[in-house]
Parts: sequence; structure tokens; C-alpha cells
Amino acid sequence: MLEQFYCNKRQILKRSQEFFQNSTSLIPKIGCELEFFLLPKRDDVIAELDAELQKNFSLIYKTEKEQGINQVEIKTTFTSDLTRLCEELESAKNFIKNFADKKNLIASFTAQPFSDDCGSALQFNISLHDHNDKNLFEFDKFLLTKSAAALLEMTNSMMIFLAPKEEDYLRFSREINCDLFKKGKFTAPINLSFGGDNRTCAIRIPKPTKRLEYRPAAADADSWLCISAILSAIFYGINHDLVLSQQIYGNAFDEKYQLKNFCKNLAEAEENFFCEGNFVKKYLLLP
Repeated sequence: MLEQFYCNKRQILKRSQEFFQNSTSLIPKIGCELEFFLLPKRDDVIAELDAELQKNFSLIYKTEKEQGINQVEIKTTFTSDLTRLCEELESAKNFIKNFADKKNLIASFTAQPFSDDCGSALQFNISLHDHNDKNLFEFDKFLLTKSAAALLEMTNSMMIFLAPKEEDYLRFSREINCDLFKKGKFTAPINLSFGGDNRTCAIRIPKPTKRLEYRPAAADADSWLCISAILSAIFYGINHDLVLSQQIYGNAFDEKYQLKNFCKNLAEAEENFFCEGNFVKKYLLLP
């Protein structure tokens, strides 16, 4: 049954965005950060890749080295044209793979290719705007916290899209992330948590407050379906009274916080998605 979502992902995103905007009078803007590894190590090609990506993709504005030993990240500008954003992300992955092949390199978008180094994510930076392009997250903290609370509430219900492969769940390993944290490296989130400038959390809300950063998705996730699911979660939050959990100031995967973990594997993610009453699934199947 998942095939119908992937086959119709363009229509699902178009329908999801139209329904969201018509029902809320809010315009979502999203910018993405996509991480990957270039193997073996070749820092000298990053500047060339950056120039090529900026020449060929209008939304990609920066390519830079990430914390992983051979890790690279591309960043997109914020846009309300979510279809164009997904088209560019999808095309950029193929462009990067072809670029790497010409340089006798391998571009890997695997979520956790190495157990002793950083995982690779597709992070979504999200803001909501009115029709005058006013960023409401800057002025309406209630809207911001409701959106964040809903994303945490719905994360496991849409994990099937955020982490679509069994190997993606290795990135959520407490053991791997504890070791990375001790080394001073960026970690992946493993539970339903939010913080300020805290990269151990599922949601990061840095200051000055203009956006929320949603961090669970793996680098190999499908952006079309992830964004559609994100819109469904925020729509749910706007229309329900949800309370945001406590802000985490330390290490979010410290067991003292007793936070609910993400799905532990693909089977659990599928079970959560297909369970009766899953709002995300109902939203994505809107006519």
C-alpha cells in the first residue's frame, strides 16, 4: 500500500499544501539541509561542487563540509514553492552522484554509513507566513509551540517516510549517539524532544526565533512525502490543544529525561502509520 503514496507523491504534496493554505490562511515556507558523504576523502572538490550546484539549482545557496570526516551538506533557501523545492532536492541527489562518479568518488546518502561518525539527515527548517509574507513564528509563540508540539506528537505516525529503510534506524541508536556526543560531534535525535540551540533534540528552535528545525528525517528520505506529512502534523496542531513537552537543555538522550523514543525499526513504523485513526495517513489520502 505504501507504493500508492510514492507513485502519487507529487499530487499528494500539491493537494496537501493547497488544503493547508486554504484551511488555515497560512503559507508554509521550508528550507532544507541535506547531508551526505563523499568517499574517499576529497575536500578539494567541495568548492567545485558548490559552484556547480549553485549554477544548476536556484534554491541551493551553499555547499560546505560537515562534521563527519568525509561529510558534506547542501543548504537551500526558504521557499513557499514546495514542489520546486522537492524537485531540486531530488535532482540534486542525482547531480551529486554523477559529479562524484566523474571524480572517481562515491556519494552516499545512507543515514548512518559509519558507526563511529555522524549520521546524515534531511533537516527541514520551517516557518509559517501570512499573505503579506510576515513570518508569524517571530510574533506568535503560541503558533510556534503548537506546531512544534504537533510535530513531536506525530513523528512516530509518519516515521515510515522520515526513515523509509531498515538501516535508517541505526542512526537513532542511543549507543552510537552517546559515543558521538562524547567525541564532540553532532548527533542525531533519538526521541521526542525539543530544545533551543540543541542538536540532540528532534526539534531545534534557535534564537532569534524565526523558524523551527525538524531533525529526524534520514538523508535518503523522500522530501515530497516528508513535507506532506509535516504539513499534516502542523495542521493537526493548529486545530488541537497540544502542550509542548519540557525544553531540553542538556543531552536529550540522557535517560534521566525519560522521553519517548522514536520507532525502533521499520516494522514498528509501518504499524504506526497504518494503524486505524492515524491522522497523517488520512490527511495524505484527502481527495
